[in-house]
Amino acid sequence: MAISDPSDLQWAIQRRIEDVFAKLGEKFGDLTGRVETSIRPDVSFDAVGGLREAKAAVRGFAYALTSPELYAQWGIRPPRGLLLYGPPGTGKATLARALATAAGAIFYHLKLINLTTKFGANTGELLQEILRIAASEGKGVLFLDEADALALEHLLPPPQAREASARLVAALCEKLDGLDPGARILVVASTSRTDSIDPALVAPGRLDHLIEVPLPDAAAQQEIFEKIRAKIEREAGRSVFAAIDYRTVLPVMGGMSGAEIFQIVQRALEVKVHRAAEHQGASPVTTEDLLMAIDEYKRVRGVVEKIRYGQYL
Repeated sequence: MAISDPSDLQWAIQRRIEDVFAKLGEKFGDLTGRVETSIRPDVSFDAVGGLREAKAAVRGFAYALTSPELYAQWGIRPPRGLLLYGPPGTGKATLARALATAAGAIFYHLKLINLTTKFGANTGELLQEILRIAASEGKGVLFLDEADALALEHLLPPPQAREASARLVAALCEKLDGLDPGARILVVASTSRTDSIDPALVAPGRLDHLIEVPLPDAAAQQEIFEKIRAKIEREAGRSVFAAIDYRTVLPVMGGMSGAEIFQIVQRALEVKVHRAAEHQGASPVTTEDLLMAIDEYKRVRGVVEKIRYGQYL
C-alpha cells in the first residue's frame, strides 16, 4: 500500500535508515555519537550569521540535488562534493545542514574523529558502506565532520599513520568515483587543518570545490549576536537582553568565532540563572554583563591553551 501522508513517509524512511544502521553497527560496532541522521533538517541559511560569500557559494550546490537535469542541459555532471575549510567554530557544520535543508535532503553527520578513534583504519570500509546506504535513500548530504581525522595522526605514529590513512582515503575515493551519475548525493567535508587533507580527496571529480568559512569581522559578529539573541528570546518567550552597546563589545571580541560568541552569551545567561535561583533578582543581560563574560571566557581559554601545551602538567 502506498504511503500518502508526508509525515508517514518521513517516519518510514527514518525507521528504514535506523534499521540499516543498526545492522551496520552489528558488524562494525556501536555508531551512537559517531553517525547521526536527520530526515528533515530545519536549519536555514537565513539562520546563519555573517558568512555572506560562503553562504552564497554553498547554497548553489543545492541545485546538484534538486535540479541535476540542469547540469545535463549544459553537458556536465553535478558535482560530487565540496570541502569547507576555516578555523574551528565558524559554522561549517551549520552550513552543511542548511544545504541539506535547502535541498530537501537527508542529512548524514559523520563525526570522523569519533569514527576513526573507534574503528581506526577500518573506517574506510565503514565509510564505503555508509555512502552506499546514503546513495540508495534519495537526496542526501553526507557531512564528513573534521575530515583531517582521516590522517589518523591522533591514533598512530607518523609512518604508520600515513600508510593506514592512504588506504582509508583510497577506499573512500573508490566509492566516490563509483557513484552512479544519477545518485542525488553530495559529500561535504569540513576541516580546520587543510595541511592534513590528503590531496587525493580533493582531486578533480571528488571534493573538488573548496569554500573558505572564515572568522567573522565586526559587522558579522554583530549579526551573529543578534541572531543568537533573537533565538534565545523566542525560546524564553520574553526579552532577556537590555540594549547592547556594540561599540564597546565588538572591539574586545576581535578574532572570536560564532561558536565563541554563543559561549559568551551562554555564560552571561548562566549568571542570571544562578542569581534567579538564589532569589537575588536578575535583570536583563547588559553590556557590562557581556564584558564580564568575555573576560571570563578569555581567562578560561588561556587555561585551556596552557593545558594543551603541557604547561600545567
